[in-house]
Amino acid sequence: MELNEQNNQILTKRERKELRWQEKAREEQVHQRSRVVKKWTTRLAILLVIAGSIGGIFLYGSNRPTVPTSELLTVAPDDWIKGNKDAPVTIVEYLDFECEACGAFYPVVKRLSEEYKDEVRFVVRYFPLPGHKNSMTSAFAVEAAGKQGKYWEMHDVVFENQRDWGEKQAPDPKIFENYARQIGLDMEQYNKNILLQELKDRIERDRKTGQRLGITGTPTFFLNGEKIQNPRDYEEFKALIETAIKKVPKT
Repeated sequence: MELNEQNNQILTKRERKELRWQEKAREEQVHQRSRVVKKWTTRLAILLVIAGSIGGIFLYGSNRPTVPTSELLTVAPDDWIKGNKDAPVTIVEYLDFECEACGAFYPVVKRLSEEYKDEVRFVVRYFPLPGHKNSMTSAFAVEAAGKQGKYWEMHDVVFENQRDWGEKQAPDPKIFENYARQIGLDMEQYNKNILLQELKDRIERDRKTGQRLGITGTPTFFLNGEKIQNPRDYEEFKALIETAIKKVPKT
């Protein structure tokens, strides 16, 4: 009788040990499943965010109004034009007055605009770059000068003196006020015009059309609606113009 009770006690200990082991195993399985579920839940959440972002991009792209390049490059009534306004060949230049490359192209474009003043219309548009502290300031000054009929005078003096003011670390309107005096502007009128919202709207309009055209840097040239690789020099640019002129149907 005592032996049977002892065996039962021994058996009970074994059963308890087995039960504890089984319980521990079940707990480990639960923890493992929890980790797996959490891992895949996190991955699924990330995938959903990525999918949502991509979907949003495609949705934006599909809903965004598309405007043909030809429409964006159509010469507007208030575009600044040099040369024959009715010329069959059109060059549109997007520029930043503080851009050194634009400054390097300035004498080339000026020479070509004088040489082909009857066959080509040269259109200037603004594309101020965010890294240039005086890009907007100079554009405002040139546009304000245009209000007094001296757009091209200010355009030229700003480029010709670019080395004196380019790459400054802060906007300096006083520099351009001096240029305004130099070309004989009415300074009282200039100071009023420089504050006009319409000047900012005009500059921003050009920048936005440039962005929609895919422009990322300056200068960027379009010849009869086609973006061209920036010519290496005057002769190469002249050759492109000559080719465009020859394509014009004879009347």
